[in-house]
Amino acid sequence: MKINSNTLQLAYQEAIQFARKHYENFPVVSFLIPKKLRKDIALIYWFARTADDIADEGDLSVEKRLEQLARF
Repeated sequence: MKINSNTLQLAYQEAIQFARKHYENFPVVSFLIPKKLRKDIALIYWFARTADDIADEGDLSVEKRLEQLARF
């Protein structure tokens, strides 16, 4: 699957905003991280944080959580 550069840039922007605004914020876009790596680290953070939220947030059963994780 080929992703165009506009789609990729939008994904990077959304990941960075997610990292900045998530209630369990981790400073993944910190000025301590080289600028050229920030967007890639933000994507990794988005993935890991979202998977963690699916796994342990809310009132879903274990089966439903596993279903959502499999889809994710």
